[in-house]
Amino acid sequence: MTSVSLILPLRSQSRCAASVASATAGVVRGSSGISALECDWRALAATARDGAPFLNFAFAVAAAHYHEARGERVLTATVMQSGRLVCALPIAVARRSGIKVAMLLGDPFAQYGDVLLAREVAPRLCELALRELARAINVDVLEFRRVRDGSALMSALCRFARPTGPILEAPFLDLANGRPVEDLLHAIGGAKQRRERARSRRRLAEQGALGFEVRRGAEACEWVRDAVEMKRRWLAAAGHASPVIDDPEFAKAFARVAKDPRDGRCLVATRLGVGGRPAAYEIGLVQGARYHAFLGVVAGDFAAASPGKILMEETFRWCGAQGLETIDLLPPADHYKRLWSNGSVPVRDHVRPVTIAGALYAGLWLETLRPRLRAALGRLPASLRRKVGAAALKAGAR
Repeated sequence: MTSVSLILPLRSQSRCAASVASATAGVVRGSSGISALECDWRALAATARDGAPFLNFAFAVAAAHYHEARGERVLTATVMQSGRLVCALPIAVARRSGIKVAMLLGDPFAQYGDVLLAREVAPRLCELALRELARAINVDVLEFRRVRDGSALMSALCRFARPTGPILEAPFLDLANGRPVEDLLHAIGGAKQRRERARSRRRLAEQGALGFEVRRGAEACEWVRDAVEMKRRWLAAAGHASPVIDDPEFAKAFARVAKDPRDGRCLVATRLGVGGRPAAYEIGLVQGARYHAFLGVVAGDFAAASPGKILMEETFRWCGAQGLETIDLLPPADHYKRLWSNGSVPVRDHVRPVTIAGALYAGLWLETLRPRLRAALGRLPASLRRKVGAAALKAGAR
């Protein structure tokens, strides 16, 4: 099979080598390889340059088990400097319709593609990690999704791969601008949104007393299961198939994270109750001073009164009380997210074909057929749309 070199151009290599002369790269394999690095991994994740909410130790191990349960290989490029782990870039390798695809660890449930990079080292160490992976894997294409602009991984990918697909936005609410959370809640969305939230509170209160609760870590597992199951029912009723929610390994991965003795409290579940019954759930992640709103769902019995708006409002207040500085609403930038935000970050996909088969996958499938399939699915009746979408996912389409 005809292939192309994955090694970066010599000009880039020489510049990189000059800045990382004392660094050494290697590759560890599988969830066991990540587990063997636990102390170093936790220390690196605590001071990582871009936060990397889906790469703390608990998430990395859980994601590795997730991929292995699906029959996918996990490899991590590591870079050591002065005897210390300063960079970790984990990937998984899957086979889709006969094409071997390398993806960033946690894809598709991780909402960002990230690398762990120590804050004080050169971003070019990411290139060293990419080159080490290139030597260790035999794939048709590398597909690295949802990488944030300005991140260390993005700067490396700009010289390693080409962008593909539409540019997404990750909206966020900045809490660190000196304004009280109540002032921000009063301002976002304008007067119309304030009236709608007030109306939602009145309509919900007519059905019972409102209660806002928060659980973290292992205590959140039951609510995570409830939220995922509620979301699964909603998707089925709407005629959608999800590669994440419909996969039982996804809920298991989050349960692993929640039960981790050190990282588990990064997982936060909030719930709005009405008369003692759950009306809405939100599952989020706390990494450093940032809260990442991962999954939201409302109960069908209360949906007409928009309990999700009230839950978001209360969750934002909780974030402010915890001293958090940013609420990240994650991509894509749906309309309702923009109403709750005061900024956004571009998020891009990158692809690097390695073989002719990989080039066909990238060009014919990713950039031509998949967008048309998604558009066609949107025009189908709900029941047929879910069946066709589920069949496409089973065949390896995402």
